[in-house]
Amino acid sequence: GMSTLDNVSAATKLRREQMDVQTELDQKRTEYRERMDRVKEREQQLAKRRQDLQDKLVRFYKFIQENEIKKNRADKKAQAELKAKEEKYLLIVQLNEDSKRLEREKQEIRDKLQKYQKYQKYLDDVLQQNEEYSDPNDIISRWKTLDGNHKELQGRKQYLEQQMEIQRQVLQKKKESKATEILDYTNALANKGKQLETLHREVTKAQDDIEYSLEKKTSTTKTIGQIKMATQNLYDRCFENASKFRPIRKHGNKDEQGGEEILHQLQFIGECLGDYIFIKERYKEDVKAKKVQQTISRSGISPTPGKRKTGAETRQGAQPSN
Repeated sequence: GMSTLDNVSAATKLRREQMDVQTELDQKRTEYRERMDRVKEREQQLAKRRQDLQDKLVRFYKFIQENEIKKNRADKKAQAELKAKEEKYLLIVQLNEDSKRLEREKQEIRDKLQKYQKYQKYLDDVLQQNEEYSDPNDIISRWKTLDGNHKELQGRKQYLEQQMEIQRQVLQKKKESKATEILDYTNALANKGKQLETLHREVTKAQDDIEYSLEKKTSTTKTIGQIKMATQNLYDRCFENASKFRPIRKHGNKDEQGGEEILHQLQFIGECLGDYIFIKERYKEDVKAKKVQQTISRSGISPTPGKRKTGAETRQGAQPSN
């Protein structure tokens, strides 16, 4: 927008323009009166000339042809003057329109002058009440400085709001990604839990079969065969599941007796159960840690680092005692 000093200068300029317009309007009016007087004078002369022609027609009838020529010339001249009169009339109309336009411009200038006078009054009041400023230019310079600082702060505010919106969207995407990951872990844990329960039932059944066989003292060959089949079944299932996550070598030694081989298989089955328990406990810890981290993030408190158990320590604590 226009500064206050520019408004004061514009008001002075408008006063000068108003005086110029008024002077020009007076000149136009004077020229208009002079032109009208000349038109009236020419009309009078034309009337006098027509009368002279009539007198000459009476007195010099014999020279009628010559007079007719003169009359025609006079008519042509009259027509020219009539045309000039019409042109002057059009000029008068144009001058009237110019006069009205100048009046409108004059009124607009007066309105602008009245509008800008309040700014001049405001600057004068500030200079009277505040000793810090001695000239209107000082006030305008101070206003420009404050206005520039305000615009700069507005720009920084808008930039920070945009950055905050970008970070919020990134955080939302991360939350959605983590929620999907947690859901996948939950489904995987549920599947592993079902497999663990199945293995527990099978191991319990195998143990019951072994104890029952030992208590009843049935045929040793039949008992060992059943134990080997049950153990081999569990071993094969544990080996199949474990080989999906890490490379292992299937145990088998022809020199070992049947009982030793079964013990090795049971030991492997026990390790698999320990792995399943370790996975379950580890998942619970991860879920708990994520919830704590989210709570800390929302509260704005920096997390206190603590010692976290290694996988081997957690697994050792999760394995059942022999």
